[in-house]
Amino acid sequence: MKGRKNDYSMTFYDGEIRRLFMQYVHNTDTAIRWVDAQNIRWSHAMVYDRRTRAKIARIVR
Repeated sequence: MKGRKNDYSMTFYDGEIRRLFMQYVHNTDTAIRWVDAQNIRWSHAMVYDRRTRAKIARIVR
């Protein structure tokens, strides 16, 4: 997903363990590629609207 400037925040989980929180995300696809390049293990990610904190999507690896 791509939105306006820093529309999203993302939390990456490995099972029940929270691995990474990214507060300012402009493009979710780019964020996922960056996390993979850093060799951070994750099983699913939650995408939130950064301003309202409403859950938008769950991305399963």
